[in-house]
Amino acid sequence: MRGIIAAAAGAAAILGVFPSGAQTPDKPAWEVASVKLNTSCGGRGRGLTSPPSPGRLNMECNTVENLIMVAYTIFQNGASPNMKRIPVTGGPGWVHSDLYAINAKAEGDAPVAQMMGPMLQALLEDRFKLKVHRETRQGPVYLLTVAKGGSKLQPTKEGSCIPLDMNHLPGPPAPGQPMPNICGNQQIRMLNGKSVTMKGVGLSIADWSGGMLSDLLGRPVIDKTGLEGKFDIEMEMAPDSSMPMFQGMAGRGGRGDGGGDAGAVPTAQDPEGPTIFMALEKLGLRLEQAKGPVDTLVIDHVEKPTEN
Repeated sequence: MRGIIAAAAGAAAILGVFPSGAQTPDKPAWEVASVKLNTSCGGRGRGLTSPPSPGRLNMECNTVENLIMVAYTIFQNGASPNMKRIPVTGGPGWVHSDLYAINAKAEGDAPVAQMMGPMLQALLEDRFKLKVHRETRQGPVYLLTVAKGGSKLQPTKEGSCIPLDMNHLPGPPAPGQPMPNICGNQQIRMLNGKSVTMKGVGLSIADWSGGMLSDLLGRPVIDKTGLEGKFDIEMEMAPDSSMPMFQGMAGRGGRGDGGGDAGAVPTAQDPEGPTIFMALEKLGLRLEQAKGPVDTLVIDHVEKPTEN
């Protein structure tokens, strides 16, 4: 998920159009690739039928928006995943709602990161006639700093998590067994509409703030802590209007903060539940509102694919 050129306040600076998807002779290409609208997802998205393996990619229940984010941000360079999230804007409504299945086989044993980055870019540009560019604009951000009294984060103990290997991802655990403790793993869970938990292991503060914390708050979080190394992070907080990720979930165990509006962000039944700002204070961190560079992917052109 990149070099960023600072833009003048209120103006956008185009960083350039991504190169065409044509495969060069020294890069692997798709031997066969199927792209189909998937109507059996039941409202769920961002799915993989199985962990990808070198040479094979099976992605189910993904919006084009999410496919763009995977291909042009997370695995843009065909190497280790970049955790920084970049919002995708523009395009018709179906780009953000319709769910697609991609099942593809590469020539040879192409690395997973290559398939989910440059090769997926090429597939989107070929089948969806996709054209995108990146812009940097000045917009609302949060600055993450160390609170008075210092950081209370727990450093990751050596050997406590498994290094990520994209080419050998573990499958689902056996019934009753825990998920593998993979370094860099991040999870957000809603518990009975009353609280939100966030957990991560083996994380740099830059990856955490630019990834899951930004997702949760709905705007970029810029790391200004100066903290180095890897940390295990665990937080619990009450969902409220500062977390737009939970829009539209009112009535699922929480109470809307907008007088019962069905689209309101839920808050915990216990009004004394900690906000995300309070939960961060417990970790010795604080958020400050500011204006800063906001990196964005803009869809210039996209078409519905011909299924095959």
